Amino acid sequence: MPSLSTSLLLLGAAASQALAHSHLAHILVNGVLYNGFDPRPNIANFPNRVGWSSSNADDGYVGPAEYASAEIICHKSGAPPSAHAPVRAGEKVHIQWNGWPIGHVGPVLAYIAPCLNTADGCGSVSKTNLRWTKLDDSDPVLVPGEPGTWGSPAGKWATDVMIARNNSWQVEIPRGLKPGPYVLRHEIIALHFAKDKGGAQNYPVCMNLWVEAPVPAVPVPQPFKLDSFDARGFYKETDEGILIDVSTSLTGYVVPGPTVAPQARPVGHEQQQQMMSRADGTPVVVVRSTVTQKWTGGAVKRTEAPVVNKGRYFRG
Repeated sequence: MPSLSTSLLLLGAAASQALAHSHLAHILVNGVLYNGFDPRPNIANFPNRVGWSSSNADDGYVGPAEYASAEIICHKSGAPPSAHAPVRAGEKVHIQWNGWPIGHVGPVLAYIAPCLNTADGCGSVSKTNLRWTKLDDSDPVLVPGEPGTWGSPAGKWATDVMIARNNSWQVEIPRGLKPGPYVLRHEIIALHFAKDKGGAQNYPVCMNLWVEAPVPAVPVPQPFKLDSFDARGFYKETDEGILIDVSTSLTGYVVPGPTVAPQARPVGHEQQQQMMSRADGTPVVVVRSTVTQKWTGGAVKRTEAPVVNKGRYFRG
């Protein structure tokens, strides 16, 4: 007979399955807001958004059967916008999800890829040409024995930390990263049904960044060495961290995918914090490979679909 905590975990997963989905609401850089993308029907997204578009109208996920396809890169039919959020190397990007269900435990991951050989930065980049470096694996993804948000018998998960920070996560842009256009890929892997093959749920979201040189510092940061991983080879459906029963007691969790780059500086669980926006940001567009100008296309307000049972995000 399953324990009470196991029953609650499974009940929560089942009850929220139809509502379990989420998307990139916005990002914040030093408190300045840049818009994500809402794939749900009847939503007018901001034209100056930095979040990639996708066709998952149900706010849904990418399953293991699509790990080798282009859908895993920046979600289903993912396509880049022309706008980029400016950020200095060494600064943190605050990634705000549009809620996250408490029963959907798993890792929170971050990758970055340069946009090469384009005249408009990441605006016309082919996603299959992007080569990725892992910046964060939310280690420790699981803290056995520590109570999580939903009373998981395994312990406290990285997603519990994210939920407690108002469904948000911070990623540091490497201090020695070469200036230029990049795609930042943030991903949550929900494991509530992962005991069955094909049951894991990947939620990758992408956003365009224009990385500027860091504020001069002593010592000067060493150049950041990028890896060159193809997202279509990140995971296999039989990986230890993909095919796993999270309704049982676990002693740890093996993070799937590449290892974090040695020079990356993931923001630890204790340093993760929620943030309120203090202003709307003006993104930039790339007009030549190394030249940008401020977005001048204007912005429109959009009407958000009701969010049910998902916890709202703060937008001050």
